[in-house]
Amino acid sequence: MRKKDNAMVLMIPDIHGRKFWKKAVEDYPDLPVVFLGDYLDPYTWLEDIDEGEALENFKEILDYARANSDRVTLLMGNHDIHYFSEYLNCSRKDEKRAPQICQLLTDNFSLFSMACHYETNGRTFLLSHAGVLVGWMKTYFPGVDLSDADAICRALNGKMYSIATFMPFVFKGLMDVSRYRGGDAEYGSVVWADDTEHLHSSHDLPGIYQIFGHNQQSRFPIIEWNFACIDVRCAFVLTTEGTILEA
Repeated sequence: MRKKDNAMVLMIPDIHGRKFWKKAVEDYPDLPVVFLGDYLDPYTWLEDIDEGEALENFKEILDYARANSDRVTLLMGNHDIHYFSEYLNCSRKDEKRAPQICQLLTDNFSLFSMACHYETNGRTFLLSHAGVLVGWMKTYFPGVDLSDADAICRALNGKMYSIATFMPFVFKGLMDVSRYRGGDAEYGSVVWADDTEHLHSSHDLPGIYQIFGHNQQSRFPIIEWNFACIDVRCAFVLTTEGTILEA
């Protein structure tokens, strides 16, 4: 596919050991790049990627992010946060390499964020791993203006000031899993919310369009009026017109 001349941001959905990101960053060498999280825990029985390969791929992503820290954002996903504690397991956790992965995440913690936002063509776009639900935000950040994407990002990313501020938030906040994913929380968190929660939600972030991954689609992304789920094993670009196109 021809490079988009109006591309503004390159978005890389869930990696899970896949290497499609390499071609994407080569095709768009000067764009801001946002990885939407979930770098490890491959679907070994479906995609012939083993855990060791996924770890090496993750190390390459970290190297790339460090070398391009002025324009690369690494977001956290649920398959990343479970490596911070032996008591967490979202599924497919690489227990054998968990200590090494935890150390990598800890050593490179400053590279990661929970959310980021962009504005173009009079619209605001909020990027995160699983999307921000109004009810969840009101529970943990009751004073935040939910029509202000910058305020939302500052609140979420403020929890990543240090490991000491992050870990309590992991256990009380980020590990909130709703019934849509087999949990008992009222709302899924920014790394756990299901796409159906966004579809069925009676409240949206006013004036904000959300882009996330986390919910693997078989062939095509979900493009709704208020959000897009782009987890289809390929990269996308957000254009200056505010459209979302395959990279």
